[in-house]
Amino acid sequence: LGEWNELSLARKKYVYERLTYERLSRWDYDVLDLAVACGDVPLLFVGWAILGAPHAQNAMARSLGVGPDGELHDGRQHKLQHRQYLCDFITEFHIPLPTLCNFLRAIESDHLPANPYHNSTHAADALQTLFSLLCLGGSSYASSPLELFGILCAAVCHDMGHPGRNNSFQVRSKSDLSVIYNDVSVLENMHAARATRLLSLAGDEDDGGGNSAGSETGDLDILARMQPTQKDAFRSLFRRAILNTDMTLHFAQVAQMKARVSSGIGRGSHPLDDDDDDLVDGRYLEKFYQTMDGRSINMALLFFLHAADVSNPAKAGPLFTEWCERSLRELFEQGDEERRRYLLPLSPMCDRDNINKNDSQIGYIKFIVRPTFVLLSDMIPNVVTEILPVLERNLRYWENRKKVELGLPVDEEEEEAEEQETDVEEVVEAEKVGPNIVVDDATLSGDESLLMEEHVLKKPKEKSRTEETRKPKGDYDRNNNNNNN
Repeated sequence: LGEWNELSLARKKYVYERLTYERLSRWDYDVLDLAVACGDVPLLFVGWAILGAPHAQNAMARSLGVGPDGELHDGRQHKLQHRQYLCDFITEFHIPLPTLCNFLRAIESDHLPANPYHNSTHAADALQTLFSLLCLGGSSYASSPLELFGILCAAVCHDMGHPGRNNSFQVRSKSDLSVIYNDVSVLENMHAARATRLLSLAGDEDDGGGNSAGSETGDLDILARMQPTQKDAFRSLFRRAILNTDMTLHFAQVAQMKARVSSGIGRGSHPLDDDDDDLVDGRYLEKFYQTMDGRSINMALLFFLHAADVSNPAKAGPLFTEWCERSLRELFEQGDEERRRYLLPLSPMCDRDNINKNDSQIGYIKFIVRPTFVLLSDMIPNVVTEILPVLERNLRYWENRKKVELGLPVDEEEEEAEEQETDVEEVVEAEKVGPNIVVDDATLSGDESLLMEEHVLKKPKEKSRTEETRKPKGDYDRNNNNNNN
């Protein structure tokens, strides 16, 4: 990887430690920290380390002189990882590592770095978060390595080409994209089309004019050595997974998944195959397949990607606050443009003068994120201990900020005691009986921001006090852009 070779020795050591398989599988992974350390190409590095494992880790280890005893060439001991990989995709599908890297570079370059939120760092975060869910137990819902590879690649590509303006803006401004896609899942259709086109033009396929895509972009055909049936299955899952990230599908998706889960088991009774403790029973797994466009699609994996896409409020502090800042900044920039273009009234969540940050996050967690992850805990029991407690702490954080905003007292000692005594089981059971959200045509007609505003996001008459953005703290200073040699 050329970008790896360009890093200083100090940065190589730092990045290597953050790209181990074990580190990448953790829910508290800090992709914002990695983005700075690796030179602002996080999707390339995270994709290389996850899709290219264990070969990527071995290449980094050789570069650093890590021996079999775990000793670096500077004498410092490094703990070598010994764990089972989800799959060696490079060997399974005969993908050359340079080809994988070319593919990842092409995807990363199709993200706009000027976007505060929808940039390649968000894509890297979605990929790592999905990978973490798979490592927590979600991989047992995949019936083949091809499905795992397909859903991870969908995470890489799910927002490629995002213009930083949401579906509401596209439709209201009558953009070219909205015309092309008939105002339906405009951006998701565009993402899927760009990704599918990249795959179809990859490698040495002739573009009709005597030129091959590979001659201009370098070989990036990650599907080149698959069988035709594998390619077709990959593309079907890949394309449908990207389309399924449309937030207008959220409530219907949750309702459908809840019906599938409740028809089989209760929470905590994960149905495992008698012969293999790592596999979901085949009869139960069949419940999660749905025929779409003539093909059987694994809806469980699609749901995992959707959960990863909305997971920012469930991340450890202070990451969740920085993601909030980035998301709102992009929405407010959209609102500013709508004002300039007289697209009134402004799209939901885009009016910087009338959106309350605390209310926005409280509502987002209660109506979108928490129900999603409570349902996810029925499918992946480890979510109960690894993710739900973090989400509840974050919800209390925003609720306490709201109390301060309203001039209500917040007892820090009581807050700490409550944090220690949080009963996630009670939270889960309470969530199962509420909030009662009716899924109807009106609910599903808007985008994510519209769904949110309909429930809870209107700002009170009194403007909230401004607060300086909290910056994530990591072992590496994100503001230090010096390449120390």
